[in-house]
Amino acid sequence: MMAPGAPATPSVPRGLLVAALRSSSGKTTVTLGLLRALARRGLAVAGAKCGPDYIDPAFHAAATGRASLNLDSWSMSPALLAHLARQSANGADLLVAEGLMGLFDGVPAAPGRSGASADVAAALGLPVVLVHDVSGQSQSAAAIVAGVRAYAPDLALAGVILNRVGSERHTRLVSDAIRAIGVEVFGAIPRSPDVTVPERHLGLVQAEETADLDRLIDRMADLVAAHVDLDRL
Repeated sequence: MMAPGAPATPSVPRGLLVAALRSSSGKTTVTLGLLRALARRGLAVAGAKCGPDYIDPAFHAAATGRASLNLDSWSMSPALLAHLARQSANGADLLVAEGLMGLFDGVPAAPGRSGASADVAAALGLPVVLVHDVSGQSQSAAAIVAGVRAYAPDLALAGVILNRVGSERHTRLVSDAIRAIGVEVFGAIPRSPDVTVPERHLGLVQAEETADLDRLIDRMADLVAAHVDLDRL
């Protein structure tokens, strides 16, 4: 978990951390789509990856044309974490960090040093955008989001991007319930099984092994731009 009241790092530029409550919720698809969609708007966008994962940064680099670094609060000292965040974002208008596993998933450690995505968000002062897979639920999604706030009241939860919505009615039911608890909904992405990064048993297929990767990232950007309010985000 993040350390309560952990200081932000003022020299890190504006940005956000894309997280979820479990793996395979759509973090990578949303992150890659955001990176490319924001770059299309003329922003210099930098990517970063929470944890030691070496595969996702290569996808970030393909989306932005910039190197993407790892940010790991377990293996890195707070000073090194801040230094690498600044290095990753050097010359960029916006830093978009991708979380790992679930938002609070880490190892037993001192506060702020578990390796969880929430630790990185707290250490760097990055607001969290939660990608929430709402397949198989409607208003219950609001209870889950409320649980995130109750579990970590100091977490800067900017809002939610709904993923795998099934219809306009489904979107309305979920969005209304989440907004009723005072949490922003930035968009709702429909089920799109043909717009995903291929996976294998131990994780993603590597970037250089992914056929038509640039075209796939463009399709992700199209999907995000069509269904997420980028201006509000």
